[in-house]
Amino acid sequence: MKISVVIPTYNRSDLLNKTLTSLVSQTLDKSLYEVVVVDDGGVDDSRAVCEQFQAQINVRYLWQQDLGFRAGKARNLGITYAEGKYIVLLDCGIVLSPSGLALHLERHEADEYAKVIIGYVYGFGATGSDAELLKQCINADDVEKAILLAKEKGLYDIRQSQYDDLGDNISAWPAPFDIFWTAHVSAERQALIRAGLFDEGFNSWGGEDVELGIRLFKHNNKFELDKDICSIHWPHQVDDAELDDKVRQAGVARLKIKAMHNLWQTSFYDRELGDAIYSLNRVIRAFA
Repeated sequence: MKISVVIPTYNRSDLLNKTLTSLVSQTLDKSLYEVVVVDDGGVDDSRAVCEQFQAQINVRYLWQQDLGFRAGKARNLGITYAEGKYIVLLDCGIVLSPSGLALHLERHEADEYAKVIIGYVYGFGATGSDAELLKQCINADDVEKAILLAKEKGLYDIRQSQYDDLGDNISAWPAPFDIFWTAHVSAERQALIRAGLFDEGFNSWGGEDVELGIRLFKHNNKFELDKDICSIHWPHQVDDAELDDKVRQAGVARLKIKAMHNLWQTSFYDRELGDAIYSLNRVIRAFA
């Protein structure tokens, strides 16, 4: 077993179905990867969805009691049960290109040092007319075609503006952990364990991924962006009240991260917080 794909979910069986569909179509030999779905106390038919795929791929379903938002604990549970040397973290609703897992494995095995790979997520942050346009492009059964259409329509990753400004060599950035968003990333399982896994004290939306990214950074993991490892974020509606609450939670998480880590790179997390939260609005629409 080389790769374990860990997917947290909560009452999103329709999106889970789309993510698993893309994982069935991977070019990597199916004996080399497994999928671990961790349900954060959901009550929908996610278990049944996973069972439908068990004849096609090695997928396991885990469930934890609903005690509020515990995405970090769900991911930790998945990583603990995982058997692969490398962990690919995908959010529910991310559809991966057919070569995705093979490329994650190739990039990790090409180097002797531990590293974190940030995958590229087309349509990440798409809202309004862009989201409607993306719905016309996306197809979980033909992700490669959907990615080509997303490129043609300019439906890029929301972080593309950062890549334009700072360059694709994120290992040279002062704070590459700032884009360690678990929509689509990978790392060595042992490196995640050495770093202490996700802090389960983050029990509201946002922050637990970046905070773990900081600890991976401190443990000398190299951060690498690979735009060839592509995926698409499946668009879905977001309730405005829920969105506003998640924006607030993300702002609070940033302040918590600054208090936890005495790094100059995180010193700006409480500056012009209102502007920062406004900018997070688009990001949260993608995650919600």
